[in-house]
Amino acid sequence: NFNALEAVLKKQSSWLNLTIAYTFSKSLDDAPNGGNNNDIGSDSNSALPWTNPDRHRFDYGPSGFDHTHRLVASYVWNLPALGKQNGFIRQALGSWEFTGIGTMQSGGPFTVTAGKDQSLTGLGQDRGVPVAGVNPSLSGVCTTGKCVNYLNPAAFALPATGTYGTLSKDSFRGPDLIDWDMGFFKNFPITERIKLQARAEFFNAFNRTNFNNPSSSISSSSFGEITGTVGGTGDARIGQMAVKLFF
Repeated sequence: NFNALEAVLKKQSSWLNLTIAYTFSKSLDDAPNGGNNNDIGSDSNSALPWTNPDRHRFDYGPSGFDHTHRLVASYVWNLPALGKQNGFIRQALGSWEFTGIGTMQSGGPFTVTAGKDQSLTGLGQDRGVPVAGVNPSLSGVCTTGKCVNYLNPAAFALPATGTYGTLSKDSFRGPDLIDWDMGFFKNFPITERIKLQARAEFFNAFNRTNFNNPSSSISSSSFGEITGTVGGTGDARIGQMAVKLFF
């Protein structure tokens, strides 16, 4: 069940190509925690047996890929060659090209699980139980070195033996993501057909750390802690330079 508001703004001219796309959406399904509609029964078990009539209701919640807000902006900005200016101005200010793509999105969902077969069904997918009156967003105690506290372990408990837990699937959200890649190119015309281009490109240009979701198993010693970053966009700033000859 997917609903969305999608908006796109485009600007195209001889000197600027700009695209800004925004999506405000919600996707719901009854695939088990960690699974999707393509692999049900192959790698993800429901917390409840498939014969249980409450199975679909218990697993109904945000899809694993659901992000409420997502904004992507890309641009290519070409400065004129300034052919009528003197040589210094033409070489210093003319024939520059700026490019970039920025991505911003709200956090993805995750499910707090028991991490133990409390229901004694052999499925191993039991959920946690909230502790009344305790704020789940308070920081816990960091015990594994470099990590970020995200959930308060005291706000969750294991379900009683013989029960499945009560927390809904994907009822919590992880950290948001912001990533910006950009490039700066300077073109040096040599002849009408040949030009030299100096290139500088930066990935995660603003050096922002984008974190993974926290450990979500109550039985884990690192429950509630974030110990890793998103692959690619979570890396520290990377810069590279090159010279390119067009002929």
